Amino acid sequence: MRRLRGEDIQALVRLLGDIDPRTSALARKKLKEASVEDVLPHLGRAVKDPDPLIRGRARLLLEELRLKELSRSWGELASQPDSAMDLEAGAFLVARYRYPEVDMAPYRKWLNDAAAAVADRLRPELGMYHTIGLLNVQLFDKLGLQGDDVRYYDPDNSCLNRVIDRRRGIPITLSVIYLLVGRRLGLPLEGVGLPGHFLVRYNHPEEVVWIDPFHRGRLLSREDCVRHVRAMGYPFREHFLKPVKTRAILVRMLGNLHRIYVETDQPVQAEHIKSFQDILTQRG
Repeated sequence: MRRLRGEDIQALVRLLGDIDPRTSALARKKLKEASVEDVLPHLGRAVKDPDPLIRGRARLLLEELRLKELSRSWGELASQPDSAMDLEAGAFLVARYRYPEVDMAPYRKWLNDAAAAVADRLRPELGMYHTIGLLNVQLFDKLGLQGDDVRYYDPDNSCLNRVIDRRRGIPITLSVIYLLVGRRLGLPLEGVGLPGHFLVRYNHPEEVVWIDPFHRGRLLSREDCVRHVRAMGYPFREHFLKPVKTRAILVRMLGNLHRIYVETDQPVQAEHIKSFQDILTQRG
């Protein structure tokens, strides 16, 4: 099938507003058959068209195609083996559901800059605690990241771009930022999913320590983690302290967002998020 030119796509978008339902249906069919990346910019402009029929029909088709493209991206990510799965790409895919038009490049630069600021002060002879201290100072003191106790269940707390914008987040998104910056520095960091909380584990050859980014990088011992699990009402299991794979982190991020949409009576959004979870778990 030949690729549609811009003027062809624009003409089909105009036909979405035709009063003849057969004509508008044919235009919609042709647009759905075209390259999604070619069609999306035209639909994005059409949602502001003076014609209400074009606006409404373009908005519905735009949402449908965006969801299709996002599902395709999740499928590509999910097809990767766990050892190669990109946590950063997945975290930004979570955010893209709510912010499909946002350019994520500035947020990747923010992560790069945060790591570079720490790298300038890192020395091979520095110990684990000194290294953690440098990272904590940069992320929590200088950049101002902190846990969002006030709007904990705000869906924006599951979107990495908004967490960086507002410097507020929930345990898992703050932990993901900690991991992404730390890994840029070559630090041996892994995510740990406690029941009801998420931590980062620093794997030193002689000692393991757990870091709580939700509480400004507070350091926790094994005993502290055990007490937290029991305080949450769960019997402690040793596997709670083990690192979790990237796929599990992303499934948990989506799970938080799904729960918010369910509890705020947004069933369509909840269904979409559940479909992304299914893609990740079924292809794992």
